[in-house]
Amino acid sequence: MSFLRRYPKRFFWAAFFIGLVASLILDILWLRSDILHYHFPFQYVPQFFAIFGLLGCMLLILIAKGMGYFISKDEDYYEKDSRRQV
Repeated sequence: MSFLRRYPKRFFWAAFFIGLVASLILDILWLRSDILHYHFPFQYVPQFFAIFGLLGCMLLILIAKGMGYFISKDEDYYEKDSRRQV
């Protein structure tokens, strides 16, 4: 039995982290070459936009959870109105 069939989660996590490390190494090598000419200094940080996207998603999730406290209704919100009319 192959390793992939025996431990599929381990295989995919290993492939994910190998791809992540390869992406970081290639990004650092790409930044060291003089091919790119950025306009802002923060663009020279390796994986800046990946980190920026991750933090942006986390912030949107926290905002949505916070809004849930203000927007949510009680569990029997609609049943209360029907009891009053009867």
